[in-house]
Amino acid sequence: MIMIVGAGLAGLSTAYHLGDLPYRVFEKEKEAGGLCRSYQKDGFTFDYTGHLLHFRQAEIKALVERLLNGRLAKHTRRSFIYSHGVYTEYPFQVNTYGLPPDVIRECLLGFIATLTPSPALPPGTRCSFAATGHGEGREREQSFKDWIVENLGEGIARHFMVPFNEKLWQTPLEELTSEWVSWLVPKPDLKDVVNGALGIKDKAFGYNPSFLYPAKGGIELLPKAFLPGVREIVYGTELIEVDTQRRRATFQGGQVVEYDVLVSTIPVPELVRRCTDLPREIRDAADGLRWVSVYNLNLGVGRERISDFHWIYFPEPEYPFYRAGFPMNFSPSLGLPGCSSLYVEVSHRPGEPVAPAELLKRVREGLERAGIFRPEDEILVADVRDIAYAYVLFDRHRARAMPAIQRALEARGIHSIGRYGRWEHTSMEDAIAQGKKLAEHLSGRYKGEACRP
Repeated sequence: MIMIVGAGLAGLSTAYHLGDLPYRVFEKEKEAGGLCRSYQKDGFTFDYTGHLLHFRQAEIKALVERLLNGRLAKHTRRSFIYSHGVYTEYPFQVNTYGLPPDVIRECLLGFIATLTPSPALPPGTRCSFAATGHGEGREREQSFKDWIVENLGEGIARHFMVPFNEKLWQTPLEELTSEWVSWLVPKPDLKDVVNGALGIKDKAFGYNPSFLYPAKGGIELLPKAFLPGVREIVYGTELIEVDTQRRRATFQGGQVVEYDVLVSTIPVPELVRRCTDLPREIRDAADGLRWVSVYNLNLGVGRERISDFHWIYFPEPEYPFYRAGFPMNFSPSLGLPGCSSLYVEVSHRPGEPVAPAELLKRVREGLERAGIFRPEDEILVADVRDIAYAYVLFDRHRARAMPAIQRALEARGIHSIGRYGRWEHTSMEDAIAQGKKLAEHLSGRYKGEACRP
């Protein structure tokens, strides 16, 4: 029997694509979806922060469109950055028009400087091309801070990339590596940067210039669409311990399940902690993994159309949040007539809580300072959700630890997949694709073999 722990997108996709193979899905919550869920409160529908669909894989796009069958609406991105008291379009590096002239000049000249080969790397850069000969080894060693300066220049680093990312990651960027960056933050051409400084727009830029979102009902429609194709999910059951040698799992309440293969989508540190017979060096490696938590403040406001944007980034320290989004601009059905809704995201280090009342006070003050809220605005709904595992940190320890952890798990019949199972920064599309790929691998393996029910 294939035991799947976690009914988020990766786990659901695995089960969905396993066909007739015997499997069972165990989910600690009372519903499927993981962080890809929605909930209703006083007439508003909220997601667990922003979950928007943008595709790079035609096969997964076709699958999602078939599952949701006409229930997706397409949007052209309206995302902005608020800094220096003005709004500029996202991404910052190709949209500096409207900023103070000295800031534009600094960003433009800094970027031009990156086009001239430097005789020496910036201080502190550690580079090695030994891994592949094509730069992958360098990306694993080069810090994120050095990557920003080398690829985008000192001005863009100073005015957006460094303050925004330090607010998001809650750690010095010198401690982070850069192997995860390239698909999320592509380096623009000089023409794009110059056009952006002059206010000339001749193309969309970035990995998500358009996105899809359910026309009604919130992002929970996506995981729910998998459920008719998934045979058995046991809800309200948390994994407590795994005996990897005997392939036996113990769940909350004392239920013991024997398995042939374990597919885990829970965070790697949580999985390894439960596998009590793993070698000490593997357990220590997992204990050293780092991540950042996020407070997700969902707000309903008694004034309509408080913003025309989809979401806004806030790099400056006087704003406690790094991003605010406006769900009713994705779908008016997510709120009440004559009202607006927001999700506001505030990073924090794990184990450093802030009282909800104090958090709401800081957020309201920041929103008023940015001109999004008015002093007289009435907050109809305020709900704080603490996402314990929000973003994994790509540091040098992760680069060393994860290959060893994955090898140790797979040698014991455990496949750890998904955003937190692979300990990476990936999308909903990637989670679905990983589940599909693993299911196909397991189907091929078990073809003609006995798999105990």
